Amino acid sequence: MKTAESNFKATILAKAQASAALQNLNLTLISNVAIAASLAFLLHQDGKGTAAAWWLTATVALAVLRWAWVSHLLAARIDQHDPLRLLRHLTWFALAGGLLWSAVPLGFDAFTKESVDYVIFIMVGVTTGAIIQSVAYPRIGFAFGAPVMFSTLIGIVSSGKSTAFIISLDGLFLTFMLFRAAVMGERSFIASQITAFEATNLAESLAQANVEVLNTNRALERLARADPLTGLANRSHFREVAAAACSSRRGVAFVLFDIDRFKTINDTRGHDTGDRVIGAVADVLQSVCGPGDLPVRLGGDEFIVVVQGDDVAERARALAERFAEAVKTPLEAAGHPLQLSCSIGIAAHSGGPIDVEELFARADAALYRAKDDGRACTRVFDARMHDEFVLQRRIDSDLPRALALGRLHVEFQPQVVMATREVIGFEALLRWRHPIAGMIPPPEIVSAAIRLQLSAQLLSFVAEQVCDFLLALDGAGAPPVRVAVNVSPRELSMHSPAEILKEATLRAGVDPRRIEIEITEDALFDPKQCARELQQIDQYGFALAIDDFGVGHSSIANLMTIELDTIKIDRSFVHDIASNRQNQQLVAAITAVARPLGHGIIAEGVESEEEAEVLRLLGCSCGQGWLYGRPMQESDAIAWLTGERGGVDLRTAALRA
Repeated sequence: MKTAESNFKATILAKAQASAALQNLNLTLISNVAIAASLAFLLHQDGKGTAAAWWLTATVALAVLRWAWVSHLLAARIDQHDPLRLLRHLTWFALAGGLLWSAVPLGFDAFTKESVDYVIFIMVGVTTGAIIQSVAYPRIGFAFGAPVMFSTLIGIVSSGKSTAFIISLDGLFLTFMLFRAAVMGERSFIASQITAFEATNLAESLAQANVEVLNTNRALERLARADPLTGLANRSHFREVAAAACSSRRGVAFVLFDIDRFKTINDTRGHDTGDRVIGAVADVLQSVCGPGDLPVRLGGDEFIVVVQGDDVAERARALAERFAEAVKTPLEAAGHPLQLSCSIGIAAHSGGPIDVEELFARADAALYRAKDDGRACTRVFDARMHDEFVLQRRIDSDLPRALALGRLHVEFQPQVVMATREVIGFEALLRWRHPIAGMIPPPEIVSAAIRLQLSAQLLSFVAEQVCDFLLALDGAGAPPVRVAVNVSPRELSMHSPAEILKEATLRAGVDPRRIEIEITEDALFDPKQCARELQQIDQYGFALAIDDFGVGHSSIANLMTIELDTIKIDRSFVHDIASNRQNQQLVAAITAVARPLGHGIIAEGVESEEEAEVLRLLGCSCGQGWLYGRPMQESDAIAWLTGERGGVDLRTAALRA
């Protein structure tokens, strides 16, 4: 590396020397010809006209040749590619000129009494001028001046004059001083060039370092503001842009995207495929955004686009439509096409300041509505959703205190054999009468508990109420029935419902076989995700029921993949079943598969004898609904049950039905 640096410095120095030599070339040639002409004129007057003419002609010819050849070399850019070669040519031309000039003292008998003074003056003058003009590269001056000075000194000594020896010594001293000055000048020139080179190199290094620092800072800034997997803006950048947009007077809209069933894709196809899906969705999202839109990956499979300016509501809807259409193109994954879909929620604000969290929460509410409505669709936050949103916030705000103060309670709705009205069990239904909002539906309570990380505490409360109810039934001498407890599929991945119920039964001394855990059909979409929890449910002795069967996304074949005790047919298929042929076929299919597998079947929402009769004919013998009994508080349910006749054991009655 040092050798390369030394070579580089030598080349730079040679270029500087060549440049300095070229700056004086034209002046040197012109002055050389002018002085030669004056010398020839003086020699002509001394009677040496013919020889002087030939000498002048040779001098002018050499100057022209020197100029032409150097011009040729410069045209070939030899001063840049090989400056040392140019300096050598200049030196050889200077030597030729010096030899030509040295002919004057030796060949013209110039040191006669009449001519000696001006010849010495001119010879010394041209030599001095040559040395001074070539201080950057003194070899050129030496090549010209050495022959001239030495021929002059020889001429002086050979003149035979008494003063010749002293004059020649002075000439030698002058020559030495001139040459020494030239050498010292070259050293100064080289030192100045090296200093300039090092200063330039240092400046360039500092500039390069500054550029690298700036590039590093830009890279770090990009990393801090961009998602590493997709290259989209990240959550941090979103907060900055969203805060500025929401505090301005312009319109702003949030378009929130969530890949449908991405966890299933990740678990079944692998994380590499999951990353490819994330990248593909990001590419599609970026392609459908307008120039002023900001696409963001918030994390996981969640994306958002910030839309600003005029008509943000229409532009946001149009963007969602473009995206939904573009994402329909199947993605190749492991050689197989993978069809994607996204749920989309939109919240738009026409203008004026708005809290970022408020607008985001609205978009999030719209997104969850899209998921609740079956996914693969777009929902816009509207006035009706706003009322629900306000209710949700009120529930979220008041639920922790209500749960802590015991303001929630559990009611029990009977399940019966429809032919005999024998009671086989109850379903525990959560109730909360809010002082302002009124009666809160159980799904809203559970969803709020999940959002607030209170679902385990809520389930523990329900479990205690159920155990107390079973103990109270036993104390009243009621038949040994079973009670069903609803568990959201989302809870299976948050905590262990089986563990919570086991602890409650152990504390109360209740047989776990008298509690049935109801989960909705969504849990069957991919049973592997909750296999461990389902195994624990069976291991601890709890019964397992699938609630709202028929409205989810699983197939009847999934009934064979897990250990089930009961299938509950959703009320939407029970209503008007007497006149709805399609619902009749669905119920018949369910019973045809479930009964041979030993699963009990309960129809929900039975409200008329006609519906009960059709259900019995289709193979469904057990029902739950207002026809048999409404949800009742514990004391009323006990009184209702003990007033009934013929109560039988739940397990035998259910299987017999």
